[in-house]
Amino acid sequence: MNNHLKLIISVLCCCYATVSIAVPLPSNQGLALMPSPKKMHVTQQHLVLPENIQVFMTGFDEPRQSLQFSRLQSALAQSSSLQSSTLLKSALPDTSLLQIVVPEKSSKKGHHLLPQFGDDESYTLEIGAQGIHIQANSVFGAQHAVSSLMQLLATAEDGRLPYLRIEDAPRFAWRGLLIDSVRHFIRVDTIKRQLDGMAAAKLNVLHWHLSDDQGWRVEFQAFPLLTQMASDGQYYTQQQVREVVNYAALHGIRVVPEFGMPGHASAIAVAYPQLMSEVKDYDMQRHWGVFKPLLDVSKPQVYEFIETLFAQVATLFPDQYVHIGGDEVDPEQWLKNKDIQALMQAQSFTDGHDLQAYFNQRVQAILHKQQRIMMGWDEVYHPKLPRDIVVQSWRGHDSLNSLARKGYQGILSTGFYIDQPQYTDYHYRNDPLGDAEPLDMSLELSSAYSFTIDRLKGSDVAGELLIMGDDAQQLLIKFNDQRHKVAQLNKRYTLDGTQYSVVTLDSWMGPLEFELALSGGDSSVMIGNSRYPMTLKRNDTPSTVSSIKPLTSSEQQRILGAEATIWSELVNDDNLDLRIWPRLFAIAERLWSPQAVKNRENMYQRLEVMDNYGANVLGLAHQRQYHQGLSHLLSPALSDAERQRSLTFLLAFSSRLEPAHYYTRHHIKYLKEQYHQHAPMNAIVDFLPVESSAVRQLQSAFSRYRAGKVDALEQVEKDTLELQAQLLDAQQVLTDNDNLTHLQPILARLLKLNVLTLGVIENCRRQVIHPPQKQAQVAQQLRSLQELQSELVLAAVEPVRKLYLDCQNNQGTS
Repeated sequence: MNNHLKLIISVLCCCYATVSIAVPLPSNQGLALMPSPKKMHVTQQHLVLPENIQVFMTGFDEPRQSLQFSRLQSALAQSSSLQSSTLLKSALPDTSLLQIVVPEKSSKKGHHLLPQFGDDESYTLEIGAQGIHIQANSVFGAQHAVSSLMQLLATAEDGRLPYLRIEDAPRFAWRGLLIDSVRHFIRVDTIKRQLDGMAAAKLNVLHWHLSDDQGWRVEFQAFPLLTQMASDGQYYTQQQVREVVNYAALHGIRVVPEFGMPGHASAIAVAYPQLMSEVKDYDMQRHWGVFKPLLDVSKPQVYEFIETLFAQVATLFPDQYVHIGGDEVDPEQWLKNKDIQALMQAQSFTDGHDLQAYFNQRVQAILHKQQRIMMGWDEVYHPKLPRDIVVQSWRGHDSLNSLARKGYQGILSTGFYIDQPQYTDYHYRNDPLGDAEPLDMSLELSSAYSFTIDRLKGSDVAGELLIMGDDAQQLLIKFNDQRHKVAQLNKRYTLDGTQYSVVTLDSWMGPLEFELALSGGDSSVMIGNSRYPMTLKRNDTPSTVSSIKPLTSSEQQRILGAEATIWSELVNDDNLDLRIWPRLFAIAERLWSPQAVKNRENMYQRLEVMDNYGANVLGLAHQRQYHQGLSHLLSPALSDAERQRSLTFLLAFSSRLEPAHYYTRHHIKYLKEQYHQHAPMNAIVDFLPVESSAVRQLQSAFSRYRAGKVDALEQVEKDTLELQAQLLDAQQVLTDNDNLTHLQPILARLLKLNVLTLGVIENCRRQVIHPPQKQAQVAQQLRSLQELQSELVLAAVEPVRKLYLDCQNNQGTS
C-alpha cells in the first residue's frame, strides 16, 4: 500500500430519489453542519440507511478504530429515525455495508500516530447511490470526516441522508482551546470531555496552562517541592498527564503545555525561593492578578532548573511546541537586585524588556536542544529574539500583524477569551486575519471628540472619535495608544430634546454599542450586555490618522490560527462546559471554514442544533451543569413535587438573565474582596448560560417587526404574558429557599420589565408617540432595571428599550 492515505466508507442499501438536481447550500442552510465545509454540493436525492450496518475497518490501530466505531454509534443512537440502527463489525470488506480503509502508520506498538502541526487534515465525503465514501490524506482528515458524518447521522430525518459531496480542509492549521488548570484545578475526566467536544468541532490543539501564581499542577521528580508545597495537593501525576496526551492524540489533538516564566512565578517562589530575584519566604498566592515574584535572570541555578524542567517536560509532552508564558512581567524585583543591575551594565541593557529578552534567548536555546519550539505571549517579543518562535497575542490584531510583518509566526487569542461572557456572534466576527473596513483617507475631518469609559477596576479607557466627511460618511475610533478603526453609525434618535448617535465597534473588550450625545448630554457604551458610563467632550487637537498597509500573502501565512481561552478565575469543574459550549463550535467554524461563511442568523440556527448535539451525542455537560446548578440552590427539605415546581420557576426566571459581560463580574468581585481562589462559585450567576436564547429570540422578533412584519410582536406578547403569570404564581419559591431570597429584588425588576414590555408592544402596535417628557420617563424606567454593579444582568431590558426608542422615533417598521 502506498503512502497516500485513503479512507473509504461505503454503504450498500436501497435509496429513493427523483431526478438529481444540484442544490448548493450557502452557509450550510438546511444542514446543521458545524464547522461549515469548504465546499458542499447537495442534491434532492436521498440514501436510506438500513437497521443493521456492517462496518469494515482496516488501517486504524485498535484504540482509534474502537473510538471511531463508538462515535458513529453514538450519533446513530441519538437520531430520531436511526435509533434502532446498529453498526456491526465485519471482517469481510465486500459484504460490509460500510467500509473504512486507513493505512495508518504507528511509530511503535502501543503508540498512536501523533498529530503534528501542519498535518494534512483535508477530506472528501460523498453520499450517493453507491453508499458513503470518504477519502483523506491522513488519519486526522479521516477523523474530521467522521465528525461531519456524525452530525449528518444525528440529524437525519426518516433514516435518510442527502446525496452530497463535501470537499473540506481547514483554513488555519492552528485551531485551539486553552484550558487553565491552575486558578481552579480541573479534573482529568473534565479535560477528556472537552477533548471529545474539540474533536467534534475539528479543533486540533489543547493548550494546557499548568503553572501560575496560584499553583503548580504537574509532578516532576526532580523538583518535588513544586507539588508538595505549591499545589494544595491538586496536581496531575505523570501517569495522568500521559493519559490526557494519549487521549488527545487518539482524537487528533496536540497538547501544548504552558509553564509560565519569568513572571507569574509565585508558585515556584513558594517551593524554591532561592531561584527568585528577591530571596525570602513566600506564601501561596490566593488572589487573582499580577504579582511581583520573578526568576533571577542572573543566576546560573535558574537556567539549570529550567533545563532540567524542560528535559522532563519533553518526556511527557511529545508535541514540538512548549509555551513559556512570558506575559505581564513587572520588573520591580529585577531593578532592585544588585546582581541583575551588574548584568544590565555588563550587557548594556536599558530596561526590564531587555532583561526579559536576555532570559528568553537563553530559554529558547534550552528548548532548541530539546528539539522544541518556544511559544510565548506578546511580551516575549524583542528584536533580538530568533524568528523561530511563535507569539500568542492577547493584545490584539495590531500586535499580531506587527509581529507578522517582522517575520514572526503568531496566533490570535484576543476576541476569543471565552472566560469573559460575550455574545457568540462577537467571537464569530473575530477573524485572525481581520476583515475590518478600510479607512477612507480622502475624507476631511468634520469634528473630533475625546472620551473616557469609566471602568469599575483598573485604569479608565481613554479614546478618540473622529467624524469624517460632511454627513458623517465615516466614523473612526481609537482606544488608548491603538490605531483608528472604522466604526458603524447605526442610527440616530432623539430623547427629551437630545439627539443620540448609536455607533458600534468590536474591540478587545467585546462588542461595543455607544450612545453618544455629541451636542451635550449623558453618553454611555454597552460592552456586551453591560452599560458603562462615559464622558465625551470636543477635542481640538485630534491624533493624526494613518493608513496601515494590509498584510502581504507571505505575512498572512505567518498567522497560524487562533486559540480560544478559558481562564479559570470564575470557572471550575461544575461550570466549565457551560462557559465553553456550544459557542466553541462557532469559534471553531471561524478557524476552519472559509472567511466568507459569516451569516449570523444561519450560525445561530446551526448553533441551536449543536447545543443539543453536544449534550446528547457528545456527552458535553453544559446543559446538565445549568440544571444542576439551579437545582443545588434549592432547599434539601423540599419534596420531589416542590423541587420540580421550584426548578421550573427558576428556569423561567433565569431565561431573561445573563451573567454580566466583559470583565464586569471580575471587577465587581474585586471591589467586594471576593476576587480570590477561595471565593464560592455557587450563585445562580455561576450557572447561567453566557447568552440567553430567550432574549435572542426576543431580539429576532423585534428585528422582524422593524422589517415590516407587524405580527412579529404577537408571539412576544403571548410569551411575556405567560412568563408573568408563571412568575407571579410561583414567586414564593424565592422565600422558601434560603439561597434564593437575595434574588427577590431582581424578580421585582423582571416583573416590572414584563409590564413595560407589554406597554411598549401596545404603543408600537398603535403607533402611539409620547410627548418628550413621557419618552424620557419610560426610557429611564427601562434603563434603571439594569445595574452595572450587579453580576446578574436583566438582558431583556436593552432589546425592549431599543424597540421603544425606535417606535417613538418612527423607526419601528420599514
